[in-house]
Amino acid sequence: MRNPIPLPPSERACAADVQAQASLLAEVPFLQRVLDALPSMAMLLNPQRQLVFASRRLVEFAGAEGTDDLLGLRLGEILGCANATGSPSGCGTTSNCTVCGPFSVIADAQLGYAETQTCSIVRHGEAGNVPLDIEVSATVIEISGHRFTLVCLAGAEDRVRRDRLQHSIFPQSLALVVEIEALTRSATDDAATPEARGHALRLLAGASKRLARLAHMYNELAAAEAGRLAVALRSVSAQDLLSQAVGDFASGEMPGGAEIRLDPFAEDAAVDTDPEFARKVLWELLLNALQTEPPKGGVSAGFHVSEGYVDFYVHNPGEMEFSVQLQVFSRAFSTRAPGRGYGAYFAKLLTERYLEGSLSFRSVAEEGTTFTMRLPRTRGAQEGADHD
Repeated sequence: MRNPIPLPPSERACAADVQAQASLLAEVPFLQRVLDALPSMAMLLNPQRQLVFASRRLVEFAGAEGTDDLLGLRLGEILGCANATGSPSGCGTTSNCTVCGPFSVIADAQLGYAETQTCSIVRHGEAGNVPLDIEVSATVIEISGHRFTLVCLAGAEDRVRRDRLQHSIFPQSLALVVEIEALTRSATDDAATPEARGHALRLLAGASKRLARLAHMYNELAAAEAGRLAVALRSVSAQDLLSQAVGDFASGEMPGGAEIRLDPFAEDAAVDTDPEFARKVLWELLLNALQTEPPKGGVSAGFHVSEGYVDFYVHNPGEMEFSVQLQVFSRAFSTRAPGRGYGAYFAKLLTERYLEGSLSFRSVAEEGTTFTMRLPRTRGAQEGADHD
């Protein structure tokens, strides 16, 4: 988990000063050729973290005609960071910037601590927000008596994918295989009582289901990110959808033997969705709530029906730390272990890119934490209800 960092001053250099700095660097022999020869994208920033010089690779990545189009911009604005527009002052001034990896690398470098980090940001694209995995390095250099920050960016998708396999998929799969082997021995032990063998069989079914879900999830995650996930929207009962999602935690899947309380609902309603993927979203929300449940708390779930939507909610009485709230939907963010942290990200990706819905949360001390998945009601059923 990335801890919040203090934000440096948000003031920017004026256009005239930025142009003067760019002109100074343009006169440095071979500087453009050196930056263009680097295998990564490169830029020089002024003390206000604004671009004043850039390599050809960076200009092309940003979709700009030339360096002049990028002068004065900050890194998040150049990369198309979805959070860069969250404040009138732009990149480096929003609450999300306090946990931003690239921003912290640049800020640390300007304080004299050169470093390299593998980071992930959310980039706004034509198809919606998409993750961008990059390796960011920064160091301060002096040119003609002026201090600039040299920032290099390289794609890190392959490294993140390897980390996902090494730290998440492989360990979880191995643990489940060991569990399945042990339960298989118990279920086939002739010396055990019929009740013990039956219990082992039920646990075995749950472990096998978790192993299959793990394998399917990461295949579906890759397909969803690539825009290749096939969904089949149809009308389904909100009550059935939620009940089935809770039922997926049968056979010993509840962490620590916890329970989920289904809140009563005033009316059922039909939603247009892909029931398999909608259940996956609810399952991820329920799992997260169960794993963060306070000792004396309890997880509850239910839904509310409005004119055009059904809001499914999962609640637990704990409050998330503010730094966690800022990163909860980030790709590969986890408070538990490296390589984890794809559940909430996958749930939001599924809901908003494929199920035509939305996924949000609210977390305050007095109320606890509630995640809400909003799905559209079936139009025909809704119009019929309105007519009645």
